[in-house]
Amino acid sequence: CCTLREDLLTSLSSLAAERRFDHVLVESSGISEPLPVAETFTFKDQATGVSLNDVASLSSLVTVVDAASIFEELHTVDTLVDRGWQAGEGDERTVAHLLCDQLEFADVLVVNKVDLVSEAQLGAVEALLKKVNPRAEQIRTDHSRLVPARL
Repeated sequence: CCTLREDLLTSLSSLAAERRFDHVLVESSGISEPLPVAETFTFKDQATGVSLNDVASLSSLVTVVDAASIFEELHTVDTLVDRGWQAGEGDERTVAHLLCDQLEFADVLVVNKVDLVSEAQLGAVEALLKKVNPRAEQIRTDHSRLVPARL
């Protein structure tokens, strides 16, 4: 978390100083927990006193949902350790637990691989997402293609 915070603060501060960008998309790995990423924006560097909120604001948290495998992933008993995705020593969470965190915390859910499922399956995925996170906007995509302004 500390490296993430420091690296993000340094990188976004540099980009903000250039004054060339109106928006920046920060992509974290597919196994990232959303809360620590969001909390990074409240982090204040002890050495400089600079906060990420001084140079950037968090607009949205986006989770990409694999429509073709979400139900399988939610039903797996695999732990993060089983897949080599653990946050650190002693992390005993399951893949399903991490996925639920990502779904619940998002402002936008990009429902991807819609070309690989039937309309009935897609309806079931979208109904599940609506129950898990009724406030999130859902955007259908295949190959994650979408207009960046949607984010």
